Amino acid sequence: MVKKKTRNRIFVGLFLVIGTLFLSMAVSVTGPFRVFELKWLDQLFQLRGSLDTQESPIVLVAISEETDSEFPDKYPYPTSYYAKLIENLNKAGAKTIGMDIIFNKNDIENPKSDSLFSAAIKKAGNVVLSGNINNETRISYSDASSAKSNTISLVEPIDLFQKENPNPWGFVSVVTDQDAFIRRYLPKRKHLSKEYYAFALEVLRNYKDIPSSERLLETDQYFQIGDIKMLKSRSGLMIINFYGPPKTFSQYDMWQVVDDSEITTLSELAFEEEVNGFDDPEFGLLYTDIFKDKIVLVGNIQVEAHDYYAAPFASSGNLPGYEIHANAIQTILDQSFIYDVDFTIELAVLVFLALLMVFVTQNVRAVFGVILLLTVFVSFIVLNIYLFTFKSIHFELTAPLLILFLGYLSTTVYDFLIEQKEKRRIKNMFSSYVSPELVNRMIESSEEPQLGGDEFEISAFFSDIQSFSTFSEKLKPKELVDLINEYLSAMTDILTNEGGTLDKYIGDAIVAFFGAPIPFEDHAYKACRTAARMQKKQAELRDKWAKESEWPEVVHYMMTRIGVNTGMMVTGNMGSSRRFNYTMMGDNVNLAARCESGAKSFGVFIMITEDSKIEAEKHGSDLLFRYLDKIVVKGRSLPVKMYELVGFKEDLSPDVFKCVELYEAGMQAYSEQNWEKAIDLVTQSSKLEVWRPGMLPNVKENPSIIMLKRFKEMRNREYIENWDGVFVMTSK
Repeated sequence: MVKKKTRNRIFVGLFLVIGTLFLSMAVSVTGPFRVFELKWLDQLFQLRGSLDTQESPIVLVAISEETDSEFPDKYPYPTSYYAKLIENLNKAGAKTIGMDIIFNKNDIENPKSDSLFSAAIKKAGNVVLSGNINNETRISYSDASSAKSNTISLVEPIDLFQKENPNPWGFVSVVTDQDAFIRRYLPKRKHLSKEYYAFALEVLRNYKDIPSSERLLETDQYFQIGDIKMLKSRSGLMIINFYGPPKTFSQYDMWQVVDDSEITTLSELAFEEEVNGFDDPEFGLLYTDIFKDKIVLVGNIQVEAHDYYAAPFASSGNLPGYEIHANAIQTILDQSFIYDVDFTIELAVLVFLALLMVFVTQNVRAVFGVILLLTVFVSFIVLNIYLFTFKSIHFELTAPLLILFLGYLSTTVYDFLIEQKEKRRIKNMFSSYVSPELVNRMIESSEEPQLGGDEFEISAFFSDIQSFSTFSEKLKPKELVDLINEYLSAMTDILTNEGGTLDKYIGDAIVAFFGAPIPFEDHAYKACRTAARMQKKQAELRDKWAKESEWPEVVHYMMTRIGVNTGMMVTGNMGSSRRFNYTMMGDNVNLAARCESGAKSFGVFIMITEDSKIEAEKHGSDLLFRYLDKIVVKGRSLPVKMYELVGFKEDLSPDVFKCVELYEAGMQAYSEQNWEKAIDLVTQSSKLEVWRPGMLPNVKENPSIIMLKRFKEMRNREYIENWDGVFVMTSK
């Protein structure tokens, strides 16, 4: 009997081992777990930290906003500028120049510029141009059916530039993973039976003096051309060993390189003084070794170029395209490849972990099983970090961790299912009456929730889509539901990530609060961050919707107004004894709602009270606020100072800061009844406003325009002693 029982336990154990092995391997390749694996790879880069690039032969030359402000011509520049760039870089001793800009159109306005550029390319002989191989999906429709066809098209430099260039161009298109991050590098592509090589390879071929006739060879482990080797990962592509965050490599602005005695920048014109960043004898780049024998990559980093990507050290999507190529080139030069563990070794480890977890946890008490699980779990993560950090070995984490969990859980599945069944019964019973958060509290505390509330200082948050009725008219019901669900999902994710509590949805409107039911000090700051992040996210959604053909134009211009107020409010379970919800009440809640609706009166999209601004600034300095006015909102008698939350300072241009400075100076003059000064200052600020009439169909006002009208109406009135400057709003 004992032997039979032992055999059964072994049989069940082996069944569980095989089951957990196959299940973990199957689950680990599904979308969410693949994304987790990719994010873990990003985290490994972060834990390892940046690598030293002081000895790197790569130097970046950026076409930046500063460059655009220095050149008399605005982007796209006459190609004569690039001719001067190539000439000066070669004067400074550059070995190879890679242009991460596709010159696929003639310079119609300056035909002579193309001749100068092609001559410079020919004379230099070390320029690598870029192109692209685009995949296009076309849909043809008929009465009975529709068909899709995929076509591949070349976007390459114009013939004039190719004929004069001894070097082939390289494609700059990049490969994205499931989460739209860049981690791998594609070495070659085909078009009409012809092979084209990646930009990094063509740059390295020139740098290493490998003839353009030599072809790329592919083995099981490497891509190779000359003495250039690229390690293949299990995906068939090279994993880029990112050296650090944006600007890890030395970077200079294009205007600094072009600015010699033959070029006059706008700064030189403004100051009437010739200061040449390139060939000035005292500090010019020409007289340094910055570019000597270096690979110089030129790229456009202006925001409007849309050449930014997400990568391991740039999760917010702020890595310029040419820095991806720089990291790939440096990886190949240093041969600092990331090695994927061989599948057979990985499988052997998975089998060992499954056997360990199933058979050990079968024969020990539950507490020791947990200890074993945590010990092996932590040890494997530490080993994973060590291998990547010190050996550049990438061992996938998802399948091993799944096996650890599934192997442990499979031995206690009965108790687990019974417990979950009981919790589901309670949740299903009460979720129709109270929020899921309160159901969880009730389950954990075993107490029935009661009616009542307590007064706390919290921050109330209201948002509403501008002119939402227009959307209802333009969209079918299902389209409207899909649009609002996508919008509310994105906004709610931000809300919850910042610690906010969702009170309710009212159609398209969001009502929420910060600082309850779990108190935290920086609730006003979190509320303001949420508002700013929501506006950024909505801008991304607008761009996305504009690219999707199913949405009418009104969707492309969706705007949301947000109001925030901080003060004492009552939070708790409100409603009847049979049905209630955790919510907020009080005069300060109403004031927050008035901030949202009143924002329209000032032409802004986030309006907050002075209390919210003061509290937010105690916990963070990354947000820019603008004083709007001192007003009495409808339904109240006491005046309140109102502010616009302009946005995150890092996202704003110098013009925005100047606009806020001028506007607030104008409001100070207004409070002093100095009408002419106020009019002059606000007239100046109106020219720098972020939102100006005509930019979007639904943008008709801004604070400067509104105040300018008020100042002009009031400038002829008599001076009033002890005037408080309060404006009484007559509408919500």
